Amino acid sequence: MFDSFLFRFFRRSVLYRLIVIILLLCVIFGGLIHFLEEETFPTVFDGIWWSIVTISTIGFGDYVPHTVVGRILAMLLILIGTGFITNYFVTIARMAVSRENAYVDGSLPYRGSDHIVIVGWNERTKQLLELFAQSHLAKHIVLIDETLEERPMLSAYVHFVKGNPTHESTLIKANIAEAREVMITANQHKAENEADMQAILTILAVKGQDRHIPITAEILSSLHVKSAEHAGAGKIVETNKMISQHMYEQLFSKEGFVRK
Repeated sequence: MFDSFLFRFFRRSVLYRLIVIILLLCVIFGGLIHFLEEETFPTVFDGIWWSIVTISTIGFGDYVPHTVVGRILAMLLILIGTGFITNYFVTIARMAVSRENAYVDGSLPYRGSDHIVIVGWNERTKQLLELFAQSHLAKHIVLIDETLEERPMLSAYVHFVKGNPTHESTLIKANIAEAREVMITANQHKAENEADMQAILTILAVKGQDRHIPITAEILSSLHVKSAEHAGAGKIVETNKMISQHMYEQLFSKEGFVRK
């Protein structure tokens, strides 16, 4: 039974183990100093208070051992306890820095829910995030991209996940199962057919995680619209078709085209 307890204890995080050890030291040394110098430390709580103040190197001086044995106990507490306290603060600092680095480089999983996942980083995504920043949805955006080296500094609320959106591990990091909606943009660094195939594969991967989640997908070629719909996209944005239509309307509008 004791072996099982030790096994579970050492499987815990370093921070957890440090906290338990420090608390045990405070209780043990606090109890000992109370029994050794009961007049100076009337209660066990006073002893524990002294232990915490001592190993944290604060040293208020309100409780000080007067006997030789008490001072030897204090020296042992300082030599043993300060080492654990130092490790405790170093561990907290390391965890904070590690978490911040993971947040910037896109390796930190998203723990929220009811968020909007945007796949792909390009000029349209940038403009879309700027629009979201003006709304109440700004705090619920997760961006997935495998080309970015670090989180874009457009908004403090955008959570960046670096990775291939067709991979299950990437979608799990974006907590896709708890998302409100997914928006897939076309990869502008690839040819139209290749970009559309990647978008369709992403749709299938997302549906594999949650078949009920609404998906809006950008498709460049009209030939792949039906395939995207069959894959599970509820809404299709045909960018090239929209741009062509807009150019035609501008060309033949009264303001944009004058026949001479």
